[in-house]
Order: sequence, then C-alpha cells, then structure tokens
Amino acid sequence: MWTQSYGKKKREQTELEKLLEKGGGLFRSAGKNSVIFNVYTDVHYAQLSTRSQGFAIGLKVRCPPGGHGRDPDSKKRVEHWKRAGSKRLASGSLVALVLVSRGSSRAYLANLVSSAEDIAESAKHSEDYIQVKAAFFDPEVEIEALRKEKITIDTNTFAILIDNGVMFESVRPFLKTLCTIDSTSIPFSRYICAQTALDNIEIRPPRYSTAPGFRFKLQSVAKPGLSIDPLDVNNPASIARARAQLRHYSILDPSQADGVVDSLTRDVSLIQGWVLRRSPPRSC
Repeated sequence: MWTQSYGKKKREQTELEKLLEKGGGLFRSAGKNSVIFNVYTDVHYAQLSTRSQGFAIGLKVRCPPGGHGRDPDSKKRVEHWKRAGSKRLASGSLVALVLVSRGSSRAYLANLVSSAEDIAESAKHSEDYIQVKAAFFDPEVEIEALRKEKITIDTNTFAILIDNGVMFESVRPFLKTLCTIDSTSIPFSRYICAQTALDNIEIRPPRYSTAPGFRFKLQSVAKPGLSIDPLDVNNPASIARARAQLRHYSILDPSQADGVVDSLTRDVSLIQGWVLRRSPPRSC
C-alpha cells in the first residue's frame, strides 16, 4: 500500500484527471517511455464470495465511454465484454484499486478471478456498470468490503480501478522474491532504488570485467586477415581503440560496433534489432 498527499493550490488538470472526468478509458502518457493502462471509475464494493484460496471481492465499476460496452442493446454489451475479455479485465490480470479521499490516496493490488463470461453476464443488467471479482493481497480491503463501506461518494472521495494487462502469474516469481530478498542484495539496486533521475546516474562496467587482468577478446568478429585488440574496460584508451577497430576492421557496421562496446562496458545495456553473424565475443 502507498499513500500520497496532494497540495490544495489550484493548478492545471493532468491528463489522468481529465480522463477521470470523462468517466475513464485508456490512458497513455507522453514521451518515449510511455505508460498505457485502462482506468475504470465510480468503483463500489459488491458481493463478497469465498474461493479455495480465500475471498473474492466483487467490484462494480462504470463502463468507459465509447464502443459497445454501454450500448442500449444488452446483446451487444454481452458480445462486447466477451470479446474484450482477452484484452481488458482478463482473468488472472494484476489490477490496482486506488482509493482517493480528501487529497490522499491508497492503492491495493489484486488478482482478477472473474471470467469474461462473468463480466458479460453482469453487463446484461446495466448499460452503465459491470462487475468483476478480485482477490486482494491486503486483508484490509476484505474488511472494508465486509463492512460494505462506501468508497465512491463524490469528487473528493472516490475509487478507481487500474488494469494494464499484466498477468499476475508472469510477475509472481519477481514479487515473491522482492518480498523475501535482502534489499542490499538486489541486483542493479543502484538503478532500481535510485533517489534521483536516472540520467544523472553513472553506469559502471560489469563487476567481473573490472578484475585485474581481465580483457574481452574481440578477434572473433574481425574481418579475415585483420586483428582487433582485446578490450580493457578500465582503460579509456582501450575502449576508444576497440570502438575504432570494430568500426573499421570487423564484420559489424558502425552502429553494431558501438552497441558491442557499450554493452561490454556497462552493467546495464539494451540492444535491439541486430544479430551477429559469428559467435559473440569471448572473455578471458
């Protein structure tokens, strides 16, 4: 659970706030690292049921505007949610229930357990709302649901449901590990737990490559009859020489040459869209 407070000073609305006023829908942030998720508004606790692993809490949510999800024809609504079940509010998805009250917010994670057929069936009875079932990880939500507490009242106290299409089982091993691992032993913790913008963090070479005498052998990508010196990540001159030799003496094009050098000299690197025609560089 997390809590965040907002100031009372009047300001321009964010894109998310504008989406909430419209009644929910698809949110897409700007920029190259955009975030996409579906927002469902006007959330209320519905019927609570039992299952083999615990409780399943019913949530009544407003259908976002647009499409056939709010069609006056109940048959069209049913067909819409049956088709949408593989993309939105799919069974097994990881969702977040966000409760906002008087300028602060709380978020609770849950695993959706309702099927597309269940959601479609609920759409028969209302043009505006559907119902889903979710298994929450925090028992506090179960207590609130048992008390039938109102979580959407007005513009100051309301609840939204966020679904970004991530299947819980695909992230379960990582979440389980994060719950048990010592925070000081998390790989790449200096990047994951950074207290400042990532642009300002120095990306260091892989730890094993800084051992005394360690060199990367790059000869395997050299053109026939040419040689490329080993790469020493601790030596700026060696890095510059490797970059130049890979560009002129290897089977790689300039962008591939830079990608090899960058990946060998950084402990975090991402390369996309190319494959070496020979075996990758070996280390010694």
